[in-house]
Amino acid sequence: MDTKELLETLRESVRTTVNGFEEVAVAYSGGVDSSIIASLAKESARVTCYTCVMKGSFDARNVTAYADTEGLTLHVITLTRSDLEKLVPRAGQAIGSVNPIQVAYSIPVLSVIEHAQEDLVLVGSGADELFGGYAKYESSGDPRKQMERDLEKMLSEKDSLVAFGNTRGKTLGFPFVSPDVTELAISLPLERMLNASGRKVILREVARLLGLGSHDRPKKAAQYSSGVLKEMERMARSERMSTTDWLRSKTAEPNKRSA
Repeated sequence: MDTKELLETLRESVRTTVNGFEEVAVAYSGGVDSSIIASLAKESARVTCYTCVMKGSFDARNVTAYADTEGLTLHVITLTRSDLEKLVPRAGQAIGSVNPIQVAYSIPVLSVIEHAQEDLVLVGSGADELFGGYAKYESSGDPRKQMERDLEKMLSEKDSLVAFGNTRGKTLGFPFVSPDVTELAISLPLERMLNASGRKVILREVARLLGLGSHDRPKKAAQYSSGVLKEMERMARSERMSTTDWLRSKTAEPNKRSA
């Protein structure tokens, strides 16, 4: 019963977010979160999915097949090292962080914002924090508390991404963190997110109801599956720096970098 309730709550959240837009972009990775968002958005608008990848990454190898299976129109953005040199300072400054994981997660979203032709970009952020998507929750002494802390960080990053999108004339939508979806997620027993069968259990059940192959699809977090974090680490090593120090040097104000 709670699976159908979550599906309808997500459906209404997506419908409300899309309201007034005939064409929307979806930041897509082929995982359960973005697959659900894309599927529900298709009920209200014409959808084009965008995926940002490094050559040879997990997503580069798999995402086109995932989109084809789900009948989605997909545009793949393949980044080079030169692209990352430009995107890293934008991402770090946009979210106000030199945390490698946070910056690497933000870069694919920023790339989609800059490449999308549509005025509305839907993002699946918040699903991991609300529905137990990260592996660390399985070993946490208090998964609920950890998820709450992570959600707070995600919401802060969301505001920064929205502001960045506004500078590019884009509206960003985050259907997973609408008040109704958040309230429902918080009310669910922990075992509906995490149990012996895996993580994001109830979201995978929603994907199954929608007939999506992502319901049992192996998927890494975007910073890993896109290959962005690994390439950032390589770039930092080439300059004999830790990834955090390298990010700090790249995101410093221009006059400080040249000092």
